[in-house]
Amino acid sequence: MKKNLKRLMIDMLALCLIILTACKSPSSSNGAKDSAKSNEAVKVVCENGVMLGKSTDGVTTFKGVPFAKPPVNELRWKAPQAPEPSDREIECFDFGYTALQYEWPSEPASYSPKSEDCLTLNIWENEGNVGSEDKKPVMVFFHGGAYGWGGTTDPVYNGQNFAKAHDDVIIVTCNYRLGLMSFADFSKVEGGEEYTDINLGIRDHIAALQWIQKNISGFGGDPDNVTIFGESAGAWSTTALMISPKARGLFKRAIAQSGQVALRSREDAQQYAEFIMQSSGAKDMKELLAISGEEWIKLDAEKKIADECCYAIADGDIIPEDFNKAIEDAAKSGIKLIIGSNADEWNYFQEDSDGKTTQEKFKSWVDDMDSMIAEARDMTNQDGKAAMDELLRYEESIVPEEYAGDEKVKSALAKSGVVSELWRYEILDFADRFANAGGDTYVYLWKVPSTRDDMYKSAVHAVELPYIFNNTESDQYAGKVDPDVAAKAQEAWISFAKTGAPTVEGADWKKYSTAQRDTMVIEKDQWSCVSDPSKTARELLWKAFKDEPYHVW
Repeated sequence: MKKNLKRLMIDMLALCLIILTACKSPSSSNGAKDSAKSNEAVKVVCENGVMLGKSTDGVTTFKGVPFAKPPVNELRWKAPQAPEPSDREIECFDFGYTALQYEWPSEPASYSPKSEDCLTLNIWENEGNVGSEDKKPVMVFFHGGAYGWGGTTDPVYNGQNFAKAHDDVIIVTCNYRLGLMSFADFSKVEGGEEYTDINLGIRDHIAALQWIQKNISGFGGDPDNVTIFGESAGAWSTTALMISPKARGLFKRAIAQSGQVALRSREDAQQYAEFIMQSSGAKDMKELLAISGEEWIKLDAEKKIADECCYAIADGDIIPEDFNKAIEDAAKSGIKLIIGSNADEWNYFQEDSDGKTTQEKFKSWVDDMDSMIAEARDMTNQDGKAAMDELLRYEESIVPEEYAGDEKVKSALAKSGVVSELWRYEILDFADRFANAGGDTYVYLWKVPSTRDDMYKSAVHAVELPYIFNNTESDQYAGKVDPDVAAKAQEAWISFAKTGAPTVEGADWKKYSTAQRDTMVIEKDQWSCVSDPSKTARELLWKAFKDEPYHVW
């Protein structure tokens, strides 16, 4: 009896071992390029650890992947440091912390958990791509938010639906340091002699791209076929990286949506540092370093420190001081570019203006536009002022009939049209310079409108984002997203990432030149390449500014 019971126990134990063996993941033997799957996680061995991801609905995701050491304590306000080599397992199931910022209604990421320890990226891909020998193009996105707000937790940047629809590309989104943690030069502050690493947000982008170069092949990505893209401040970063010698070789192509780099000087960065010192009450670098991240968020909200951010700096290191030569060098390097803007960018900013009520926001929006237009006019001579006045009259003449009956609204929309054209003019200035230097350039004008009444049913700032990311349920900017337009936009962006040419079925997207100014005009019912679609406004602004455009930001 005891022998039979013992035999039964041995048989049961053997059966359990067989079952456990059958459930084990297949082992891999290809070093850093290998991945292993289990019921719980997908594993990819990287230089700084084994990243654990998850597969859901045919898409494998790795969220909160660290690409640099946390920029905290002695690394605060210092250039990002490469992460330490490691073989530890890191659960990449949830987004990492968002960069320090105060809450702002139009920036959903600003309500996410925040920390200085924010240098993480996120990867979405078809679950069959992980560890594949057939390496896929990689698209790396940098978010907007005026360098003071935003983060990858914003639902409009979620790559799940994009990756589900496209198994031929890997999409990556990256966090980076913002505002007071990024663009100040503290070298003139007492005790700040060692704090000369300005342009930290741009340096963070470079660190992320360096990590991708070293590790993306393990995820099935091709490090030799990387495209960077970004919207608004992300487009500022994209164009800054194009002209940065420190980013050379880290990507092949770039897409700049509604933005181009507008450089400031090192003196501007030092003035920003002085503003931070005054706002904080700190007397020297030691006191500045003692302020916690939580305290910085409160100070930022109270003193509006991010609002004074001076943006990217021509520091002679990350960004050359000679802008024209930098563009020439970028063009000679073979980088290819898509750049463009939306037809009615500034209509978005009524909702984003100061004020608690719709009326207060409207007034603030108009007041700000009046200030910008006055400032722009002050930059010109009498002929330029006359051209600006003519542009305002032109914009008044094309206000949609639906809104032209209300003089107050008509006047506001005309002014918004002027500001939108000023913005497009500076974007076209970058396109002109890059094309003239020999760079392959493709230009677009997005005219697919938002369906929202409070966006004046126009092609406002950021309206294209849910189309590009295939997040067609998102209505923060676009309202009801047309799925056919979304599919076509993704087709163009992805074909550019794969081949360097934005191929679109039914439309021939020609290269841009200052002679022809061929531009893809993107409308709901058709895509068509048009020569100089902004001709009236562009020619008037040329009379006012020539090749020194007024910078809206």
